[in-house]
Amino acid sequence: MTDLDPERILALLRDPNVDSEQVAVEAGVPRAEAARAARILVTLAKARAEDVAGLPPSLAAALVRAATAAGRGDLLAALASAGDRALAKDAKRGLHLLRSRGVAVPQPERSPAPAPAPEETLPCYASSIDGHGERAVWVTRNVPGRGIEVGQAVVSDVLGLLELQIGLLGRKEFRSFGRDIAERGRTMGVAEVDPGLARSLVAAARRLNDASGRRVPEGADAWLARLGPAAPLPEPSARLPSLPREEEQRALAASGALHDLPMLRGWIADEEALREVARKLDEIAASSLYADERQRAEHAERTVAEAVTAYLDEPRRQRLAARLHAVAAHLLALRDAPHAAMAAAAGRALRAGEPAERIPFARLLVEKAFPDRRPEAPQAPAPGPSPASAPSPASAPSPAADPDAAPPPTPDPGR
Repeated sequence: MTDLDPERILALLRDPNVDSEQVAVEAGVPRAEAARAARILVTLAKARAEDVAGLPPSLAAALVRAATAAGRGDLLAALASAGDRALAKDAKRGLHLLRSRGVAVPQPERSPAPAPAPEETLPCYASSIDGHGERAVWVTRNVPGRGIEVGQAVVSDVLGLLELQIGLLGRKEFRSFGRDIAERGRTMGVAEVDPGLARSLVAAARRLNDASGRRVPEGADAWLARLGPAAPLPEPSARLPSLPREEEQRALAASGALHDLPMLRGWIADEEALREVARKLDEIAASSLYADERQRAEHAERTVAEAVTAYLDEPRRQRLAARLHAVAAHLLALRDAPHAAMAAAAGRALRAGEPAERIPFARLLVEKAFPDRRPEAPQAPAPGPSPASAPSPASAPSPAADPDAAPPPTPDPGR
């Protein structure tokens, strides 16, 4: 604090024969400060901590001695919490001395803990949902002193959390990883998503495991606990309200064009349903009961149309509608509003119970498996720029493996 003897300075301040000029010279401070210290000393019984702390160090140390001699434990306790470490140390020494004399003194106030630094926001990513209700999600988290943790999860809207790989990347590696994801996002339907949404997608999927009975990937629950609580998954349809009537009808009529997007080309009816349609079409092709080929073709077209209606029972309609709304929200993230409007319109029509033959996207789930039997479709308006397909988990870029994390799960070919 200072090499000057605080006891000598205090003696000078108390001496009525010593003026403030002499105290200032002795303490190496301005005369006005010496005069202020003398006034505080005279009214020491009422002195406040900020009055003493605002003095030059040599004068403040002298008044700490005076407070100790006067038994001002409250003043010393307040000074012990001062920002000046040397002054606080002197005040604590005075408190210790008072305690050793049997004087009850208050505990020094603890300085409030510094507010934690705001957590760094790191980009997270997600692929589009596929026709089976699956998608890849990349959740990132800063691990101080270790790097950036990247969790790559494969989630299903039916079975839950299917796969999880966790790795740690250095800052430089993470920047490269982000560039790779962004580049592949242009060709594989991967988009940057809000970190909260990424966590919600994985947490919502994990809750489905309990109902589906699907085994939870090893280490997943501990990883989710480290990520912290996740907000409820927002309803995608809320982002895309119904359009004005004519615009809604145009978007619905054009919804068949969604099947031309690479990210939706794999959307098709279940294999069992398609196999049954194929069996019936083979019977029609082999039958000799038709008067001519036109009659045979009409029966084949009618068979495919009936199969579409039968396939889209109520549970499947609702599931397909939810997936289309998720696709619409993802297309918005990819800045493809025209296709987003088509997907949302088809989803709303399915939920409203619109007949399948009036929903081009729904019809094509069956019809595109039998291109020779499809009725001629009207030309759809030219769509906007097409984002591309979502990655399969095998082709998705994976972070470097974390030795403390769960081993990558083996893909389940039966999904």
